[in-house]
Amino acid sequence: MVLSPENLRVNNQQKFSELAEKQLLENPNSDKLMQGSVLRHILTRSKMISQIICYIRLYAESDPLAKQARHWFQNPTKNFDKLENPTSGEKLPSLAKLMGAKPQDQTIYGEFLSKVFPDVKDESKSLYQFPLYNKQDIESGIIVFKTDAAISNGYLLDPNPNSPNVLTAVIAFPPCPQLSEATLTKEELLDWLNDRDSSNYTPSNSYIPTCTC
Repeated sequence: MVLSPENLRVNNQQKFSELAEKQLLENPNSDKLMQGSVLRHILTRSKMISQIICYIRLYAESDPLAKQARHWFQNPTKNFDKLENPTSGEKLPSLAKLMGAKPQDQTIYGEFLSKVFPDVKDESKSLYQFPLYNKQDIESGIIVFKTDAAISNGYLLDPNPNSPNVLTAVIAFPPCPQLSEATLTKEELLDWLNDRDSSNYTPSNSYIPTCTC
């Protein structure tokens, strides 16, 4: 059988792809390579925000921090902190401060993240990275955050004449449906909240919002 140049090209591309995948799997540093992927970081960040929303849905009635976090998402441009002589960073909306926080921070935002992700201890061994967004980008106004209760999938808005040089992250924050087998169960919320599968970025139930990159 004589292969055409086109078939040879496709065949070689397939072999190269299979070889690259094999080398990645055999590479002892493959986890680090995956962590360095911008696309994987974006997908993981979207998953983390969705899991934060799951925590709020599960515990807003029993955990005062989750209840406060619900207000941050419902009022994305409001600063709920009552501080005397706040710095420019402390004047930011509470949701923006959450997006720029780490679980180790001695703030209400760090404390909340440590509750949502209590098992994420060593970031060097995890795709879960903090802060969710670069703190300097948030404080400089390159990225701003909005929420929308009418959508289930978040999105990122490009700069436009009304917001030059600014990216707008729109986070899906719809009301939680009444928990039931017909819509969404507590078990499904818990399963997604605790999901640490590095190859799974989308909840199985469409009533759990997928957020923004």
